[in-house]
Amino acid sequence: MELLKYIRSNISNLIFILFIAVIFFSTDARAILIRGIMFTGLFNAEASSGIDKSAANRSIPASMTFRSEDGELINISENKGKVYFINFWATWCPPCRAEMPSINALASKIKNKDKISFIMVDVDNKMDASVKFMKKRSFNLKVYTSETPIPTQIFNGTLPTTVIIGPDGSIVFHHTGMADYDNKEMINFLNTLTR
Repeated sequence: MELLKYIRSNISNLIFILFIAVIFFSTDARAILIRGIMFTGLFNAEASSGIDKSAANRSIPASMTFRSEDGELINISENKGKVYFINFWATWCPPCRAEMPSINALASKIKNKDKISFIMVDVDNKMDASVKFMKKRSFNLKVYTSETPIPTQIFNGTLPTTVIIGPDGSIVFHHTGMADYDNKEMINFLNTLTR
């Protein structure tokens, strides 16, 4: 009887502790919580704020190559005239998981789909787990791994990191940390680059 009385009087504390435990132990729960925070608009990826003046107009290394889930090799510098949206992520990273729906939505809204490639780079090189993650969530994004070392000007180890390479082969956007990419400014920015 005393235990039942104690539980009733402390139910809100018990629920809070249970909530914290779920968030602590579940990557999906953390991603959902972060996604909810992203919907407030605090983490919108604005093209104007993502342009890194120190990185902008710098060309990427000629050797930077990625391998897709189906074995296709892409050397970015050999494909001038194309725009690349490159996202470095991992399946265990809650902020990466949180921003993935916005990247998927962005990819579906781009007008000139033949002039832009979305390269989702699994930094752990666990291709099978990453492809399974994408399929389970019905994301239409191709998974890649890096075939060559990535220079720190592009990826310094912070997850997630997003880089956009313009049609001339220069870095036109660089953002570290999570962001909501499904916004009007980013859609217009990419559509302008792919004209």
